[in-house]
Amino acid sequence: MDPFNITLMSVYRVFLVMFRTGGLMMTVPVFGHVTIPRIMRVWFVILTALMILPSSIMADIQPPSTVLHLMLVILSEIAVGILMGFAVIIVFSAVQFAGHIIGLQMGLAVANIIDPMGAGQISIIGEFYYLLSLLIFLLINGHHFLIEALAQCFKLVPLGAAVFGPNIEELFINLTLMMFVSGIKFAAPVIITLFIMNSVLGIVARTVPQMNVFVVGFPLAIGAGLALIGLSFPFFASALNNAFNGLERDIILLIRMFQG
Repeated sequence: MDPFNITLMSVYRVFLVMFRTGGLMMTVPVFGHVTIPRIMRVWFVILTALMILPSSIMADIQPPSTVLHLMLVILSEIAVGILMGFAVIIVFSAVQFAGHIIGLQMGLAVANIIDPMGAGQISIIGEFYYLLSLLIFLLINGHHFLIEALAQCFKLVPLGAAVFGPNIEELFINLTLMMFVSGIKFAAPVIITLFIMNSVLGIVARTVPQMNVFVVGFPLAIGAGLALIGLSFPFFASALNNAFNGLERDIILLIRMFQG
């Protein structure tokens, strides 16, 4: 007699919960950042999956009878977590895009640094905006919402029963489009002011040809850009808060789409 009542279906259920949890936790910037040691991320996924396990629901279907069927079920559970995480990444990508535009307007296109999350180059202003948005996300308990949304996903979308319809594809196309729109909104106060300043410098250059606009305009753009970034913090925080509120609605809508 097994005192722990461990069956093949219980092990199967545990692994499906871990795969869906891992798909989300390894994708979102808060839990899956590369600066967090890999072993800590793995243990966090395991502990989170064990906490959510009692509330998870198995679909009323036959367990996989072949290895191919098992792999398809595992991939579908990983896809559920990754798609939820992708909705979160869209917001942070919009912030980085806004910082990149501001950096170009300020003349800092060459001053790039390595982004540890994306393993690529990113503008200094983009990385600053990214870290600032991450801090705001933690301050408004966005990481708590992600864990709650994951727990609700297990209740509303049984294990092995996620449906991937065309509506999900349409949703992510709209989210990708909104990433660029949100990025422009985040950067609007700074880029509009810098555009006006550059236009004025162009008029001055035509009026006073002896003036070296490049020598004057380059440090002026950097100084004005930094000052405008500081002055636009309240607007940026408000716009980012609205984006995170929209993120909550998108994740809830995505969970409903998984139900079919």
